[in-house]
Amino acid sequence: MKCKNIIEPLSIIVIFIIMFIIIINVPIIARYKNSGDLIINEVVSANKNVIESTDGNYYDFIELYNGYDYDINLSGYYLSDDSFNLKKWSFDDTIIKAKSYLIVYTSGLNKYENEEIHTNFKLSKDGEVLTLSNPKMNVLSRIYFSKTNTDTSYGYNGENYVYFYVPTPGEENSTFYSKNPIKDIEISDMKLKINKYVLDNNPFVEIYNDEDIDIDLKDYYLSDSLSNRYKYKFPSIILKSKGSILVYTSGLDKYENNEIHTNFKLDENDKNIILSDNQKREIDKVSIIENNIEIVKNIRINEVSSIGKEAIELKNLTDKDIDLSNYKIGDKKTSTSLNNLTIKANSYLVLYSERLGFNINNSTEKIYLYKDTTIIDEFSVGRLISGVSSGINNDDNRVYYKDITLGYENASKYYEGYAGEVVFSKNGGYVNKGDSITLSTLSDSDIYYTLDGSFPTDKSAKYLAPIKIDKTATIKVVSYKDGYLPSEILSRTYIVGRHHDLPIISLSTDNNNLFGSRGIISNYHQDVNKLISFEMYNSDGSLGVNFIGDTKLSGMDSREQPQKSMSIYLRKEYGLQEVTYPFFKDSNVNTYSSLLLRNAGEDPKSIRIMDAVLTKTLKGNMDIDIQDYQPVVVYINGNYYGMYNLREKLNQDYLVSRYNVEKGTVDLIKYNKATKGSTDDYNALVKYITSHDVKKTEVYNYIKEQIDIQELINYVIAEVYYGNTDLGNIRYWKSKENGKWRWMLYDLDWSMWNSNMDVGYPVMNTKVPAVTYLNSLFTITRTLYKNDEFKDLYLSTFAYHLKNTFKPERMNKIVDELAKEVENEMPYHIKRWQGEYNGLSMDKWKNNINSFKKMINDRYNKVLARIKSDLNLTNDEYKKYFGDV
Repeated sequence: MKCKNIIEPLSIIVIFIIMFIIIINVPIIARYKNSGDLIINEVVSANKNVIESTDGNYYDFIELYNGYDYDINLSGYYLSDDSFNLKKWSFDDTIIKAKSYLIVYTSGLNKYENEEIHTNFKLSKDGEVLTLSNPKMNVLSRIYFSKTNTDTSYGYNGENYVYFYVPTPGEENSTFYSKNPIKDIEISDMKLKINKYVLDNNPFVEIYNDEDIDIDLKDYYLSDSLSNRYKYKFPSIILKSKGSILVYTSGLDKYENNEIHTNFKLDENDKNIILSDNQKREIDKVSIIENNIEIVKNIRINEVSSIGKEAIELKNLTDKDIDLSNYKIGDKKTSTSLNNLTIKANSYLVLYSERLGFNINNSTEKIYLYKDTTIIDEFSVGRLISGVSSGINNDDNRVYYKDITLGYENASKYYEGYAGEVVFSKNGGYVNKGDSITLSTLSDSDIYYTLDGSFPTDKSAKYLAPIKIDKTATIKVVSYKDGYLPSEILSRTYIVGRHHDLPIISLSTDNNNLFGSRGIISNYHQDVNKLISFEMYNSDGSLGVNFIGDTKLSGMDSREQPQKSMSIYLRKEYGLQEVTYPFFKDSNVNTYSSLLLRNAGEDPKSIRIMDAVLTKTLKGNMDIDIQDYQPVVVYINGNYYGMYNLREKLNQDYLVSRYNVEKGTVDLIKYNKATKGSTDDYNALVKYITSHDVKKTEVYNYIKEQIDIQELINYVIAEVYYGNTDLGNIRYWKSKENGKWRWMLYDLDWSMWNSNMDVGYPVMNTKVPAVTYLNSLFTITRTLYKNDEFKDLYLSTFAYHLKNTFKPERMNKIVDELAKEVENEMPYHIKRWQGEYNGLSMDKWKNNINSFKKMINDRYNKVLARIKSDLNLTNDEYKKYFGDV
């Protein structure tokens, strides 16, 4: 049978020209790109209070900066939020002065009015790509920003694009920023307090410095609005340790004769007074009592634990029982009624997580106790780790306890806080042999460190002089101070003698945790978690993100490989439950609580990128649950460990971040066992499908309410076309919120090895050389294929992807792209693992790449040749669906 038309030479030339034009015009989304000194300098995508338009609205905006020594007429220049339409909006006759800024409102109004510029598009608060191009369509500046908090910005700090706590439209960007998107308001441990306030004809607020050091107020803000915490910025005034200062809330906005007057006036209509710093941290907040009459505090939040058993302890400060029916407790988002509870006289009441209805954050939480609508008490939890609670001591100060005494009087021994965080003179990355690293703290703390990956204590080497780096090494540090808990343990890796094209991940831990007699690599069939430090650096050597978590080996048969796959988990007890960082380029998800360092599964000696290629082929072309991919270089305890494929973990956290579902509301099944939730609903659905006539409209409509039919078909077609024969790799899930089952595609290393694989399964009654066909998925699809609507959707979807997604030219281009990405690192990886993987070489790797590309071509042709017979199609059916493939 003739499956393809013979294309005339002239047609080939025309198609080639068209493809070339498309290729050179399709933009590549990078994290950022500046091709000169005319740049996108700052973006605010959730403007509520930053800058007001002349029409009284707060539109999101883009700030451009002209760093050249001459003015530029922007006529014919373009701004766009569409990577495939860089000409989305163009400037009219507009001059941007030399060394000056220009604000462009992204209001969608498309107008020049009142000396304001408005684009024809709006920014997405969830993040997107922005591009500035010149009249020749050369990209001058391109950035990719993620979702960040209201009234924060994304902008250029002179070296990289970062997230600024306080935007500065029309001015130089701030020096206070975060590399990660800024989330909710954080709570600071700074002992700067709103001591009292007065509401009269001359209202004022008294600020008290309870720190042991003097504080310059220039980096602090005062406000009477929770929605705009940065109304008034203090001038440079030194507030002495244990001293206080009066701030007149007069609305006069001046600093004269040592008197501070704010730009807002405090009166009885205000509800709160908030003191904040320029890193979006709340230092103190007081509630203004109605009619300025203070409510007597008869109950207080006395102790809080967030690790293990999450709990809040309330203390009755009176000698009478108190009925809590009109009391509530909550964080800034959620509050829970305390109906039907009584707290005994001079006693304690412990509220555990199941009664609270909200989770206690272990670092930035602020908890409020309400009587009716009035705040009776508020409690800043502070940073909590395993075995530590925070509570109130006899002097009414918030302190930390190692003896957790929920339900009883707080312990007499306490800690004022944590020793000062250690500061590195260089934040890891590339160094020269012989460079020295200096360590310091912002407080009078003793520093201890290790160089072997182990976690330091006060028994480790004490820091006395700069540390000389002669070879790649990880410095891990902690500080101690009398009366304080040890500081957070930090690690930085210094790389000598190499520069990498890929991002770098450094793992460090006690060597025995990995390679000792009880190490997880030495005993690779055990599922044991071990404590690790995780650092990730960009390819330029700059630090991206770091945290303490734990790891265990991942995979089944791939554990037999010399290089092991490792799962990485963030844990609340180590300090962070999740981290926000763009681990994967072009991903819409940036918050993760787990990651996977994959050794390429069953593909370590072949091309190492098979699973990544087959996954990327589908991304953007098919609605299907797949893992993002990023090749990385890994060091363990300062030793080069070769390349890994960084992937997402297909677990409940994946579903929470991708679909915004609530934890605990998911049924997640692997093969036939629930890893979250239960199999009850799924088994009942399979029973329904097999016991009802799916040809009936009402039956099929019910099934469509239970299954995401299009996603199921996409999943099946991907598995069939790739000829995946790995056994047991099947996962499916549903949320109680949307109720539809979806399937997850992963671990494709046993795919594309037989170009002549049957394409009739699993909708026809055929078997493939795998155990997966025993799964109920085959029962579902074979049954549903009897329904004409399902069959039509299945065949039309298959035809679409043959004409688009699986075209060999497209797939081979992806192979070349991903191969080029890792090619420079491959010789080093091969050298590291050559002893364990016999015959591994660059020549063999390149030959394997070419063989895989040939397999892609062969598979496409074989599928076209046998799809009619494998699916038992009539001539009319074949012509209808596949006649133009």
